[in-house]
Formats: sequence, C-alpha cells, structure tokens
Amino acid sequence: MELTPLDIRNQTFHKKSFGGIDAEEVKAFLETAATAFEQLSRNRTDLNERLKIAEERVNYYRQIEKTIQDAVITMQRTVDEVKATAEKEAEIIIAEAKARAVREVESTKKQAEDLRAEIEQLKQLRSNYFIRCRSLIRGQEELLAAMENDQREFDAPATANPPRTATPGVSSSGNVLA
Repeated sequence: MELTPLDIRNQTFHKKSFGGIDAEEVKAFLETAATAFEQLSRNRTDLNERLKIAEERVNYYRQIEKTIQDAVITMQRTVDEVKATAEKEAEIIIAEAKARAVREVESTKKQAEDLRAEIEQLKQLRSNYFIRCRSLIRGQEELLAAMENDQREFDAPATANPPRTATPGVSSSGNVLA
C-alpha cells in the first residue's frame, strides 16, 4: 500500500469507550506509515543511486566529448600547420624553380651568344681563307703566266726576241721573287 501525505492528514481513529483512541488502530496505522516510508526511503535511495550513476555517465560522456573536442582542435591546428608548412615549401620550390629557370635561360642566352660569336669568327676565318686562296691562286696564275711567257720567249727564235721587260714578281731569269 502506498501512503500519501493526504492519507496521513485525513487518518481518523475510532474512539474507545473511555474516551481514548484505539491503540491497535494507531499501531496498525503507524506500521503502515513506517512501511510506506521505508518503501519511499528505499525508492529514494534507489533513485539517488540511479541518479548518481546517470550523472557519472553524463560526466564520462562529457569528458569524452571534451577529449574529442580537444582532439578536433589539435587536429585542426595540426592541419593548419601542415598546410602552412606545405604552402611555404611550395613557395620555396617555386622560387627555386624560377631561379633555376632564370639561370638556365641566362646560361642558354650566353651559350647562344658564344655560338653566334664563334659563328662570326668562323665566317671571318672562312672569308680570310678565301681571300688567301684567291691571292695564292692569283700569285700562282701570275707565276704560270710568267713561266709561259718565258717559255714562249725561249721557244721563239733568238733574233725575234725583243728586249725583256720586267714582270712584277718575276726576275729576268724567270725565278719567282718572294
């Protein structure tokens, strides 16, 4: 039986013949009230125990939640740091690549300039070679002409020979002058 405060307030006892209250009835009521209070006390203790367990679980889950939040914050910081480091490394790599490209372009330009200068030098050498060859060929042609002239004079009758005139670069005996 569950006893309510209203039951206790409204409880009435039968009167005995001599103007008192029936002691057995009071005892029975007190026993019922004590039993009800014991039950309430047990229920309260049980509920307090369950509340304590529930609060411990809530605290445990709050700790897990805090740990997870801390881990998320740490991970976010780590991600941000890794991202910043990667961006810095990328900038360094790009700067190094640009510098290397500039050096290679400058090196290629220098090589091209050196090749152009070498080509010009070779053209000049070729031109000088042609000039010397032509000069040598002209000198040889003049020598051959002089030798042919001397041969003709030698082959011609001695009386028909007019006096010799000096040929440039050739002596009167037909030798080439240096």
